[in-house]
Amino acid sequence: MRISSTHDVALAFLLALSSQKTSIAKAASITGASTDHLEKVARKLRDAGLISSYHGYGGGYVLNRPHSQITVGDIFSAIGTETKRRGYGLFDEIHQRLKNVALSELAEKTACTE
Repeated sequence: MRISSTHDVALAFLLALSSQKTSIAKAASITGASTDHLEKVARKLRDAGLISSYHGYGGGYVLNRPHSQITVGDIFSAIGTETKRRGYGLFDEIHQRLKNVALSELAEKTACTE
């Protein structure tokens, strides 16, 4: 398993979204990621069914489910975590512990540290 900065950007992007349309520019200003990188991440999240996109004036992205129903495992599945490198179990253990953690739990922890 390989966890990269793309996973972190996907998490930040999902936390920046709600049931209201959020433009890629606004999400970029919230997350600090480039719009190009967010577009690539958004495509994967959309293909995985986690978000929907709306084009044209007033367009943007919205969550398909609330943060409480999206898990870190959903991000792993959408972005991918596969590697051909032989692991020693650490990343597998991290994956097992995090895959069922809801984004709402992470949002609460982030809010407490700000």
